[in-house]
Amino acid sequence: MMIKKQLRTGLLLLVACSLGACLKSNPPVQSQRFSLPEVSAVLPKPPSANAAKQTLVLNRIQLADYLDTDRIVVQLDDVTLHPARDHLWVDNLSQELRRGLRARLSSRLPDTAIIDPLAGAPAATSLQLTIDQFHGQIDGYAVLSGQWQLLSADHKPLQSHSFKFTTPLAESGYPALVRALGNNLDLLSAQIAGQ
Repeated sequence: MMIKKQLRTGLLLLVACSLGACLKSNPPVQSQRFSLPEVSAVLPKPPSANAAKQTLVLNRIQLADYLDTDRIVVQLDDVTLHPARDHLWVDNLSQELRRGLRARLSSRLPDTAIIDPLAGAPAATSLQLTIDQFHGQIDGYAVLSGQWQLLSADHKPLQSHSFKFTTPLAESGYPALVRALGNNLDLLSAQIAGQ
């Protein structure tokens, strides 16, 4: 009985020491969460008094598989993409992009209501967006690429465009990367609004 108790105590001490060693060699890391910057100051043309309010449905954004996460992604070389372990989006990337694009399009299209798809809502023009790249590059650039398509109320294609925007980072670090990615989203929303 006494030997079992000593063995159990010894085992508990060994486990406690092992955990302590793990914590010393791998200290807990502080995760940082990032959100896309607010809309840059845009001076949209004021809506005309007799202009009818239009509606644009912002469909679900389709992301490349490697982006469908809450981790910020960095391209380390020409073939290696690495999701950050401790640098995360506040939400999953799809939600971040929807929020950011909705705000940017709304500021550029004051006579248009930008809405999510709603069951039973009247048919309206819709925007289909596919994102292939939305990451940083180790050489100091932020990249956004993909395709967008404007669909009529009866789901017929009106316009379709591929896009690629590259913005240099103002300085090193994740905050600068997130700001540059936000700038790329500004450029995309300007392109869509221009059409």
